Amino acid sequence: MKPVTPWSALGLVMLLTMATPSAALAPPSGEKAEPSKAPPPASKTATKRIDSTPPPLARHTAANGLEVVVYENHAVPLVTVEIAFRNGAMTEPPAYSGVSHLYEHMFFKANAKYPSQEAYMARANALGIVFNGTTGTERVNYFFTTTSEHLDEAMEFMRDAITSPKFDVDELDREREVVIGEMNRAEGSPFFQFGRKLDEHLWYAHPSRKDALGSRQTVKRATVQMLRTIKQRYYVPNNGLLVVTGDVEPAKIFDQVDRLYADWKRGPDPFQRYPLVQHPPLRKTEVVVMENERAPAFVGQLSWHGPSLSEEELEATYAADGFATVLAEASSPFQQRLVESGHCLQASFGWFTQRNVGPISLSFVAAPNKAEVCTKAVFAEVERMKAPDYVSRKNLIDAAYRLKIDKIKERERPSEYAHLLTFWWASADIDYYRTYVEKVGAVQPKDVADFMRTYVLDEPFVLGALVTPEMKRAGITEEKVRRWAGIDAKGAGK
Repeated sequence: MKPVTPWSALGLVMLLTMATPSAALAPPSGEKAEPSKAPPPASKTATKRIDSTPPPLARHTAANGLEVVVYENHAVPLVTVEIAFRNGAMTEPPAYSGVSHLYEHMFFKANAKYPSQEAYMARANALGIVFNGTTGTERVNYFFTTTSEHLDEAMEFMRDAITSPKFDVDELDREREVVIGEMNRAEGSPFFQFGRKLDEHLWYAHPSRKDALGSRQTVKRATVQMLRTIKQRYYVPNNGLLVVTGDVEPAKIFDQVDRLYADWKRGPDPFQRYPLVQHPPLRKTEVVVMENERAPAFVGQLSWHGPSLSEEELEATYAADGFATVLAEASSPFQQRLVESGHCLQASFGWFTQRNVGPISLSFVAAPNKAEVCTKAVFAEVERMKAPDYVSRKNLIDAAYRLKIDKIKERERPSEYAHLLTFWWASADIDYYRTYVEKVGAVQPKDVADFMRTYVLDEPFVLGALVTPEMKRAGITEEKVRRWAGIDAKGAGK
Protein backbone atom coordinates (compact mmCIF):
# COMPACT_ATOMS: atom_id res chain seq x y z
CA MET A 1 0.00 0.00 0.00
CA LYS A 2 1.54 3.25 -1.03
CA PRO A 3 0.53 6.74 -2.00
CA VAL A 4 0.39 7.70 -5.63
CA THR A 5 3.17 10.18 -6.29
CA PRO A 6 2.20 13.28 -8.25
CA TRP A 7 3.68 13.81 -11.69
CA SER A 8 5.94 16.67 -10.72
CA ALA A 9 7.63 14.48 -8.11
CA LEU A 10 7.64 11.27 -10.13
CA GLY A 11 8.23 12.50 -13.66
CA LEU A 12 11.98 12.04 -13.44
CA VAL A 13 11.72 8.47 -12.25
CA MET A 14 9.38 7.65 -15.10
CA LEU A 15 11.68 9.38 -17.55
CA LEU A 16 14.69 7.43 -16.33
CA THR A 17 12.80 4.16 -16.74
CA MET A 18 11.81 5.15 -20.27
CA ALA A 19 8.10 5.29 -19.53
CA THR A 20 5.85 7.36 -21.74
CA PRO A 21 5.49 10.95 -20.50
CA SER A 22 1.81 11.29 -21.24
CA ALA A 23 -0.21 11.00 -18.06
CA ALA A 24 -3.10 9.89 -20.19
CA LEU A 25 -1.28 6.65 -20.94
CA ALA A 26 -0.27 5.91 -17.37
CA PRO A 27 -1.90 3.50 -14.91
CA PRO A 28 -3.09 5.64 -12.02
CA SER A 29 -1.65 3.39 -9.36
CA GLY A 30 1.49 5.51 -9.54
CA GLU A 31 3.43 2.92 -11.51
CA LYS A 32 3.86 3.59 -15.20
CA ALA A 33 3.09 1.02 -17.84
CA GLU A 34 5.91 -1.06 -19.27
CA PRO A 35 7.42 0.76 -22.25
CA SER A 36 6.46 -0.55 -25.64
CA LYS A 37 7.54 0.27 -29.13
CA ALA A 38 5.38 2.88 -30.77
CA PRO A 39 3.22 1.49 -33.58
CA PRO A 40 4.03 2.61 -37.10
CA PRO A 41 2.33 5.80 -38.29
CA ALA A 42 -1.30 5.17 -39.03
CA SER A 43 -2.19 4.52 -42.63
CA LYS A 44 -4.53 6.79 -44.53
CA THR A 45 -7.27 4.23 -43.96
CA ALA A 46 -6.51 3.95 -40.24
CA THR A 47 -6.47 7.68 -39.63
CA LYS A 48 -10.08 7.86 -40.78
CA ARG A 49 -11.09 5.60 -37.90
CA ILE A 50 -9.62 7.34 -34.90
CA ASP A 51 -12.91 7.44 -32.99
CA SER A 52 -12.46 4.63 -30.49
CA THR A 53 -15.53 2.62 -29.55
CA PRO A 54 -16.19 3.33 -25.87
CA PRO A 55 -15.70 0.30 -23.64
CA PRO A 56 -18.84 -1.63 -22.71
CA LEU A 57 -19.40 -0.19 -19.25
CA ALA A 58 -22.65 -0.75 -17.39
CA ARG A 59 -23.50 2.07 -14.96
CA HIS A 60 -25.87 2.54 -12.05
CA THR A 61 -26.39 5.05 -9.25
CA ALA A 62 -27.74 3.74 -5.95
CA ALA A 63 -30.38 5.64 -3.98
CA ASN A 64 -27.70 6.98 -1.61
CA GLY A 65 -25.69 8.46 -4.49
CA LEU A 66 -23.05 5.73 -4.78
CA GLU A 67 -21.95 5.43 -8.40
CA VAL A 68 -21.40 1.90 -9.74
CA VAL A 69 -19.56 0.84 -12.90
CA VAL A 70 -19.33 -2.75 -14.12
CA TYR A 71 -16.99 -4.02 -16.82
CA GLU A 72 -18.03 -7.53 -17.84
CA ASN A 73 -15.29 -9.82 -19.17
CA HIS A 74 -15.64 -13.60 -18.91
CA ALA A 75 -12.20 -14.48 -20.30
CA VAL A 76 -11.04 -15.86 -16.94
CA PRO A 77 -12.99 -16.68 -13.73
CA LEU A 78 -11.69 -13.69 -11.76
CA VAL A 79 -13.41 -10.62 -10.33
CA THR A 80 -12.13 -7.35 -8.93
CA VAL A 81 -14.17 -5.24 -6.53
CA GLU A 82 -12.81 -1.72 -6.10
CA ILE A 83 -14.05 1.34 -4.19
CA ALA A 84 -12.65 4.84 -4.63
CA PHE A 85 -13.26 8.21 -3.01
CA ARG A 86 -12.35 11.72 -4.06
CA ASN A 87 -9.91 12.17 -1.22
CA GLY A 88 -6.15 12.29 -0.77
CA ALA A 89 -3.70 15.18 -0.67
CA MET A 90 -6.05 17.67 -2.35
CA THR A 91 -8.31 17.49 0.71
CA GLU A 92 -5.54 17.82 3.31
CA PRO A 93 -4.61 21.08 5.04
CA PRO A 94 -1.22 20.93 6.80
CA ALA A 95 -2.80 19.63 10.02
CA TYR A 96 -4.05 16.55 8.10
CA SER A 97 -1.13 16.06 5.70
CA GLY A 98 -0.65 12.30 5.30
CA VAL A 99 -3.73 11.25 7.28
CA SER A 100 -5.58 10.06 4.15
CA HIS A 101 -2.71 7.67 3.54
CA LEU A 102 -2.77 6.51 7.15
CA TYR A 103 -6.52 5.92 6.84
CA GLU A 104 -5.85 3.77 3.77
CA HIS A 105 -3.70 1.48 5.91
CA MET A 106 -6.41 1.25 8.58
CA PHE A 107 -8.99 0.18 5.99
CA PHE A 108 -7.60 -3.36 5.98
CA LYS A 109 -8.09 -3.83 9.72
CA ALA A 110 -10.83 -4.69 12.18
CA ASN A 111 -14.40 -3.60 11.56
CA ALA A 112 -17.85 -4.26 13.00
CA LYS A 113 -18.03 -7.77 11.49
CA TYR A 114 -14.39 -8.80 11.90
CA PRO A 115 -13.38 -7.57 15.36
CA SER A 116 -9.61 -8.06 15.00
CA GLN A 117 -6.87 -7.89 12.40
CA GLU A 118 -6.49 -11.66 12.71
CA ALA A 119 -10.18 -12.23 11.94
CA TYR A 120 -10.02 -9.86 8.98
CA MET A 121 -6.99 -11.59 7.49
CA ALA A 122 -8.44 -15.04 8.10
CA ARG A 123 -11.53 -14.11 6.10
CA ALA A 124 -9.45 -12.54 3.30
CA ASN A 125 -7.35 -15.70 3.07
CA ALA A 126 -10.41 -17.94 3.09
CA LEU A 127 -11.78 -16.04 0.10
CA GLY A 128 -8.44 -16.09 -1.71
CA ILE A 129 -8.50 -12.30 -1.88
CA VAL A 130 -5.52 -10.33 -3.17
CA PHE A 131 -5.97 -6.82 -1.83
CA ASN A 132 -4.29 -3.44 -1.82
CA GLY A 133 -4.95 0.28 -1.84
CA THR A 134 -3.32 3.49 -2.98
CA THR A 135 -3.44 7.13 -1.95
CA GLY A 136 -2.87 9.86 -4.49
CA THR A 137 -3.37 13.57 -4.73
CA GLU A 138 -7.05 13.25 -5.71
CA ARG A 139 -8.09 9.64 -5.12
CA VAL A 140 -7.92 6.92 -2.50
CA ASN A 141 -8.84 3.46 -3.77
CA TYR A 142 -9.12 -0.06 -2.35
CA PHE A 143 -9.44 -3.26 -4.33
CA PHE A 144 -10.03 -6.97 -3.84
CA THR A 145 -9.40 -9.58 -6.55
CA THR A 146 -10.58 -13.15 -6.16
CA THR A 147 -12.23 -15.99 -8.09
CA SER A 148 -15.74 -15.39 -9.38
CA GLU A 149 -17.16 -18.13 -7.13
CA HIS A 150 -16.40 -15.78 -4.19
CA LEU A 151 -17.97 -12.68 -5.73
CA ASP A 152 -20.89 -12.47 -3.30
CA GLU A 153 -18.63 -12.84 -0.26
CA ALA A 154 -16.12 -10.32 -1.65
CA MET A 155 -18.91 -7.78 -2.16
CA GLU A 156 -19.97 -8.18 1.47
CA PHE A 157 -16.36 -8.08 2.66
CA MET A 158 -15.87 -4.75 0.89
CA ARG A 159 -19.10 -3.37 2.33
CA ASP A 160 -18.02 -4.18 5.87
CA ALA A 161 -14.62 -2.54 5.44
CA ILE A 162 -16.14 0.61 3.91
CA THR A 163 -18.99 1.24 6.28
CA SER A 164 -17.81 0.09 9.72
CA PRO A 165 -14.05 0.42 10.37
CA LYS A 166 -13.17 -0.06 14.02
CA PHE A 167 -10.07 2.20 14.19
CA ASP A 168 -8.48 0.28 17.03
CA VAL A 169 -5.94 2.46 18.88
CA ASP A 170 -3.33 -0.29 19.12
CA GLU A 171 -3.69 -1.05 15.42
CA LEU A 172 -3.31 2.65 14.67
CA ASP A 173 -0.06 2.81 16.62
CA ARG A 174 1.32 -0.20 14.75
CA GLU A 175 0.23 1.05 11.34
CA ARG A 176 1.62 4.50 12.04
CA GLU A 177 5.08 2.92 12.16
CA VAL A 178 4.44 1.10 8.89
CA VAL A 179 3.55 4.39 7.19
CA ILE A 180 6.64 6.09 8.63
CA GLY A 181 8.66 3.18 7.25
CA GLU A 182 7.22 3.93 3.80
CA MET A 183 8.24 7.55 4.25
CA ASN A 184 11.78 6.46 5.15
CA ARG A 185 12.04 4.36 1.99
CA ALA A 186 10.63 7.10 -0.22
CA GLU A 187 12.91 9.73 1.26
CA GLY A 188 15.88 7.49 0.52
CA SER A 189 15.33 8.11 -3.18
CA PRO A 190 17.08 11.16 -4.65
CA PHE A 191 14.23 11.50 -7.14
CA PHE A 192 11.60 11.65 -4.42
CA GLN A 193 13.55 14.29 -2.53
CA PHE A 194 14.12 16.27 -5.72
CA GLY A 195 10.46 16.09 -6.74
CA ARG A 196 9.26 17.14 -3.31
CA LYS A 197 11.66 20.09 -3.34
CA LEU A 198 10.36 21.24 -6.70
CA ASP A 199 6.78 20.83 -5.49
CA GLU A 200 7.48 23.12 -2.54
CA HIS A 201 8.21 25.86 -5.08
CA LEU A 202 5.58 24.92 -7.66
CA TRP A 203 2.74 24.71 -5.11
CA TYR A 204 4.23 27.26 -2.72
CA ALA A 205 0.93 28.37 -1.15
CA HIS A 206 -0.50 24.89 -0.47
CA PRO A 207 2.22 22.22 -0.79
CA SER A 208 0.36 19.75 1.43
CA ARG A 209 -2.43 19.61 -1.17
CA LYS A 210 -0.04 17.95 -3.63
CA ASP A 211 1.89 15.70 -1.23
CA ALA A 212 0.17 12.31 -1.00
CA LEU A 213 2.77 10.84 1.35
CA GLY A 214 2.32 13.71 3.75
CA SER A 215 4.06 14.98 6.85
CA ARG A 216 5.92 12.68 9.21
CA GLN A 217 5.03 14.91 12.17
CA THR A 218 1.33 14.86 11.30
CA VAL A 219 1.27 11.08 10.93
CA LYS A 220 2.99 10.70 14.29
CA ARG A 221 0.34 12.90 15.93
CA ALA A 222 -2.69 11.49 14.08
CA THR A 223 -5.57 10.33 16.27
CA VAL A 224 -8.57 8.07 15.88
CA GLN A 225 -10.75 11.18 15.86
CA MET A 226 -8.87 12.48 12.82
CA LEU A 227 -9.58 9.22 11.01
CA ARG A 228 -13.24 9.50 11.92
CA THR A 229 -13.31 13.05 10.61
CA ILE A 230 -12.04 11.84 7.24
CA LYS A 231 -14.60 9.04 7.21
CA GLN A 232 -17.50 11.36 8.04
CA ARG A 233 -16.38 13.99 5.56
CA TYR A 234 -15.20 12.03 2.51
CA TYR A 235 -16.18 8.38 2.94
CA VAL A 236 -19.80 8.98 2.03
CA PRO A 237 -21.54 7.12 -0.81
CA ASN A 238 -22.23 10.24 -2.87
CA ASN A 239 -18.44 10.85 -2.96
CA GLY A 240 -17.61 7.31 -4.01
CA LEU A 241 -17.40 4.99 -6.99
CA LEU A 242 -17.68 1.20 -6.80
CA VAL A 243 -16.19 -0.64 -9.78
CA VAL A 244 -16.61 -4.36 -10.39
CA THR A 245 -14.74 -5.97 -13.28
CA GLY A 246 -14.25 -9.43 -14.69
CA ASP A 247 -16.47 -12.52 -14.68
CA VAL A 248 -19.63 -10.75 -13.52
CA GLU A 249 -23.15 -9.84 -14.63
CA PRO A 250 -24.06 -6.14 -14.30
CA ALA A 251 -27.68 -6.64 -13.31
CA LYS A 252 -26.67 -8.92 -10.45
CA ILE A 253 -24.06 -6.42 -9.23
CA PHE A 254 -26.55 -3.56 -9.26
CA ASP A 255 -29.03 -5.62 -7.21
CA GLN A 256 -26.32 -6.52 -4.72
CA VAL A 257 -25.24 -2.90 -4.35
CA ASP A 258 -28.79 -1.70 -3.71
CA ARG A 259 -29.21 -4.38 -1.05
CA LEU A 260 -25.79 -4.27 0.62
CA TYR A 261 -25.54 -0.48 0.84
CA ALA A 262 -29.16 0.35 1.61
CA ASP A 263 -28.26 1.50 5.14
CA TRP A 264 -25.22 3.57 4.09
CA LYS A 265 -26.51 7.11 4.35
CA ARG A 266 -25.78 9.91 1.92
CA GLY A 267 -23.66 12.70 3.40
CA PRO A 268 -23.23 16.38 2.65
CA ASP A 269 -21.23 17.15 -0.48
CA PRO A 270 -17.72 17.49 1.01
CA PHE A 271 -16.57 19.89 -1.68
CA GLN A 272 -19.38 22.32 -1.03
CA ARG A 273 -18.58 22.43 2.66
CA TYR A 274 -14.80 22.18 2.20
CA PRO A 275 -13.94 23.61 -1.26
CA LEU A 276 -10.64 22.77 -2.90
CA VAL A 277 -7.94 25.39 -2.47
CA GLN A 278 -6.97 27.65 -5.34
CA HIS A 279 -3.29 27.32 -6.18
CA PRO A 280 -2.08 30.84 -6.97
CA PRO A 281 -0.02 31.20 -10.16
CA LEU A 282 3.73 31.29 -9.99
CA ARG A 283 4.94 34.80 -9.30
CA LYS A 284 8.27 34.40 -11.07
CA THR A 285 10.59 31.79 -12.52
CA GLU A 286 12.67 30.00 -9.89
CA VAL A 287 15.77 27.83 -10.14
CA VAL A 288 16.40 25.04 -7.64
CA VAL A 289 19.65 23.05 -7.68
CA MET A 290 19.68 20.06 -5.34
CA GLU A 291 22.76 18.06 -4.47
CA ASN A 292 22.56 14.30 -3.85
CA GLU A 293 25.42 11.83 -4.07
CA ARG A 294 23.06 9.16 -5.46
CA ALA A 295 22.01 11.12 -8.53
CA PRO A 296 22.82 8.86 -11.51
CA ALA A 297 23.36 11.75 -13.95
CA PHE A 298 22.55 15.42 -14.42
CA VAL A 299 18.75 15.59 -14.16
CA GLY A 300 16.70 18.64 -15.03
CA GLN A 301 13.02 19.47 -14.93
CA LEU A 302 10.89 22.45 -15.92
CA SER A 303 7.47 22.59 -14.26
CA TRP A 304 4.49 24.83 -14.96
CA HIS A 305 0.93 25.06 -13.66
CA GLY A 306 -1.27 23.33 -16.23
CA PRO A 307 -5.03 23.10 -16.76
CA SER A 308 -7.57 21.67 -14.35
CA LEU A 309 -10.39 19.31 -15.25
CA SER A 310 -12.93 22.13 -15.19
CA GLU A 311 -15.46 22.95 -17.87
CA GLU A 312 -13.62 26.07 -19.02
CA GLU A 313 -10.29 24.24 -19.39
CA LEU A 314 -11.38 20.91 -20.90
CA GLU A 315 -10.20 21.67 -24.42
CA ALA A 316 -6.74 22.45 -23.11
CA THR A 317 -6.52 19.03 -21.47
CA TYR A 318 -7.04 17.23 -24.79
CA ALA A 319 -4.48 19.47 -26.48
CA ALA A 320 -2.01 18.77 -23.66
CA ASP A 321 -2.25 15.01 -24.02
CA GLY A 322 -2.25 15.07 -27.81
CA PHE A 323 0.87 17.25 -27.79
CA ALA A 324 2.63 15.07 -25.18
CA THR A 325 1.92 11.94 -27.24
CA VAL A 326 3.40 13.57 -30.35
CA LEU A 327 6.58 14.48 -28.46
CA ALA A 328 6.92 10.95 -27.04
CA GLU A 329 7.31 9.51 -30.54
CA ALA A 330 10.96 8.59 -31.14
CA SER A 331 10.83 10.06 -34.63
CA SER A 332 9.51 13.44 -33.46
CA PRO A 333 11.76 16.49 -33.97
CA PHE A 334 11.65 16.96 -30.19
CA GLN A 335 13.28 13.57 -29.59
CA GLN A 336 15.55 13.86 -32.61
CA ARG A 337 16.99 17.22 -31.60
CA LEU A 338 17.33 16.46 -27.89
CA VAL A 339 18.09 12.74 -27.67
CA GLU A 340 19.09 11.33 -31.05
CA SER A 341 21.47 14.27 -31.43
CA GLY A 342 23.37 13.03 -28.40
CA HIS A 343 22.78 16.23 -26.43
CA CYS A 344 20.57 14.55 -23.80
CA LEU A 345 20.21 10.95 -22.69
CA GLN A 346 16.44 11.25 -22.33
CA ALA A 347 13.76 13.92 -22.63
CA SER A 348 10.08 13.89 -21.81
CA PHE A 349 7.11 16.27 -21.85
CA GLY A 350 3.77 15.64 -20.13
CA TRP A 351 0.74 16.96 -18.30
CA PHE A 352 -0.76 15.05 -15.36
CA THR A 353 -4.54 14.70 -15.38
CA GLN A 354 -5.86 16.46 -12.29
CA ARG A 355 -9.11 18.01 -11.16
CA ASN A 356 -7.26 20.77 -9.32
CA VAL A 357 -4.37 22.10 -11.47
CA GLY A 358 -2.37 19.41 -13.21
CA PRO A 359 1.37 20.08 -13.47
CA ILE A 360 3.13 20.29 -16.83
CA SER A 361 6.68 18.92 -16.83
CA LEU A 362 9.55 18.87 -19.29
CA SER A 363 12.17 16.54 -17.85
CA PHE A 364 15.62 15.75 -19.23
CA VAL A 365 18.72 13.74 -18.31
CA ALA A 366 22.28 14.29 -19.48
CA ALA A 367 25.75 12.96 -18.88
CA PRO A 368 27.55 15.40 -16.54
CA ASN A 369 29.90 16.53 -19.31
CA LYS A 370 26.89 17.37 -21.50
CA ALA A 371 24.76 19.10 -18.87
CA GLU A 372 25.29 22.50 -20.49
CA VAL A 373 24.62 21.46 -24.07
CA CYS A 374 21.53 19.46 -23.04
CA THR A 375 20.08 22.30 -20.96
CA LYS A 376 20.66 24.83 -23.73
CA ALA A 377 19.11 22.46 -26.27
CA VAL A 378 16.02 22.05 -24.11
CA PHE A 379 15.48 25.80 -23.84
CA ALA A 380 16.10 26.20 -27.56
CA GLU A 381 13.41 23.58 -28.16
CA VAL A 382 10.95 25.46 -25.97
CA GLU A 383 11.60 28.52 -28.13
CA ARG A 384 10.84 26.46 -31.25
CA MET A 385 7.50 25.51 -29.72
CA LYS A 386 6.36 29.07 -30.34
CA ALA A 387 6.08 28.31 -34.06
CA PRO A 388 2.44 27.77 -35.08
CA ASP A 389 3.44 24.75 -37.20
CA TYR A 390 5.54 23.05 -34.49
CA VAL A 391 3.11 20.12 -34.72
CA SER A 392 0.96 19.24 -37.71
CA ARG A 393 -2.55 17.91 -37.97
CA LYS A 394 -1.10 14.60 -39.19
CA ASN A 395 1.11 14.40 -36.08
CA LEU A 396 -1.99 14.80 -33.90
CA ILE A 397 -4.03 12.26 -35.89
CA ASP A 398 -1.26 9.70 -35.54
CA ALA A 399 -1.01 10.46 -31.81
CA ALA A 400 -4.74 9.91 -31.35
CA TYR A 401 -4.45 6.61 -33.17
CA ARG A 402 -1.70 5.50 -30.79
CA LEU A 403 -3.86 6.55 -27.86
CA LYS A 404 -6.72 4.50 -29.29
CA ILE A 405 -4.54 1.40 -29.34
CA ASP A 406 -3.42 2.01 -25.77
CA LYS A 407 -7.01 2.50 -24.58
CA ILE A 408 -8.03 -0.81 -26.13
CA LYS A 409 -5.04 -2.60 -24.56
CA GLU A 410 -6.03 -1.24 -21.15
CA ARG A 411 -9.06 -3.53 -21.17
CA GLU A 412 -6.98 -6.71 -21.55
CA ARG A 413 -6.60 -7.04 -17.76
CA PRO A 414 -9.91 -6.31 -16.01
CA SER A 415 -8.26 -6.18 -12.57
CA GLU A 416 -5.95 -3.35 -13.71
CA TYR A 417 -8.74 -1.71 -15.69
CA ALA A 418 -10.66 -1.14 -12.45
CA HIS A 419 -7.82 1.09 -11.19
CA LEU A 420 -7.87 3.15 -14.37
CA LEU A 421 -11.61 3.70 -14.16
CA THR A 422 -11.45 4.96 -10.59
CA PHE A 423 -8.54 7.25 -11.45
CA TRP A 424 -10.38 8.87 -14.34
CA TRP A 425 -13.57 9.16 -12.30
CA ALA A 426 -11.77 10.86 -9.40
CA SER A 427 -9.83 13.43 -11.41
CA ALA A 428 -12.32 13.84 -14.26
CA ASP A 429 -15.39 11.62 -14.68
CA ILE A 430 -16.37 8.47 -16.54
CA ASP A 431 -17.88 10.38 -19.47
CA TYR A 432 -14.59 12.26 -19.93
CA TYR A 433 -12.80 8.92 -20.14
CA ARG A 434 -15.27 7.37 -22.57
CA THR A 435 -15.00 10.24 -25.06
CA TYR A 436 -11.32 10.94 -24.45
CA VAL A 437 -9.79 9.45 -27.62
CA GLU A 438 -12.44 11.04 -29.81
CA LYS A 439 -11.74 14.46 -28.25
CA VAL A 440 -7.98 14.11 -28.59
CA GLY A 441 -8.51 13.05 -32.19
CA ALA A 442 -10.25 16.36 -32.86
CA VAL A 443 -7.34 18.50 -31.58
CA GLN A 444 -5.97 20.94 -34.15
CA PRO A 445 -2.50 22.54 -34.27
CA LYS A 446 -4.14 25.83 -33.25
CA ASP A 447 -5.46 24.13 -30.08
CA VAL A 448 -1.93 23.05 -29.19
CA ALA A 449 -0.63 26.54 -29.86
CA ASP A 450 -3.33 28.00 -27.61
CA PHE A 451 -2.49 25.49 -24.86
CA MET A 452 1.22 26.28 -25.05
CA ARG A 453 0.66 30.03 -25.14
CA THR A 454 -1.68 29.89 -22.12
CA TYR A 455 0.29 27.60 -19.85
CA VAL A 456 3.91 27.30 -21.01
CA LEU A 457 5.42 29.84 -23.38
CA ASP A 458 6.75 32.93 -21.61
CA GLU A 459 5.01 31.80 -18.39
CA PRO A 460 6.86 31.52 -15.05
CA PHE A 461 8.16 28.05 -14.22
CA VAL A 462 10.30 26.15 -11.75
CA LEU A 463 13.57 24.83 -13.14
CA GLY A 464 15.16 22.11 -11.06
CA ALA A 465 18.54 20.43 -11.43
CA LEU A 466 19.67 17.34 -9.54
CA VAL A 467 23.47 17.05 -9.30
CA THR A 468 26.08 15.07 -7.39
CA PRO A 469 28.68 16.71 -5.13
CA GLU A 470 31.26 15.87 -7.80
CA MET A 471 29.23 17.75 -10.45
CA LYS A 472 28.95 20.72 -8.14
CA ARG A 473 32.70 20.75 -7.51
CA ALA A 474 33.14 20.67 -11.28
CA GLY A 475 31.21 23.93 -11.48
CA ILE A 476 27.56 22.96 -12.04
CA THR A 477 26.08 25.54 -9.68
CA GLU A 478 22.79 27.41 -9.53
CA GLU A 479 24.42 30.43 -11.12
CA LYS A 480 25.68 28.34 -14.01
CA VAL A 481 22.33 26.58 -14.54
CA ARG A 482 20.67 30.00 -14.62
CA ARG A 483 23.14 31.14 -17.25
CA TRP A 484 22.58 28.05 -19.41
CA ALA A 485 18.83 28.64 -19.22
CA GLY A 486 19.08 32.38 -19.83
CA ILE A 487 17.43 33.25 -16.50
CA ASP A 488 18.61 36.21 -14.44
CA ALA A 489 18.53 36.42 -10.64
CA LYS A 490 15.07 38.03 -10.74
CA GLY A 491 13.60 35.06 -12.59
CA ALA A 492 13.39 36.78 -15.97
CA GLY A 493 14.47 35.07 -19.17
CA LYS A 494 16.29 36.43 -22.12
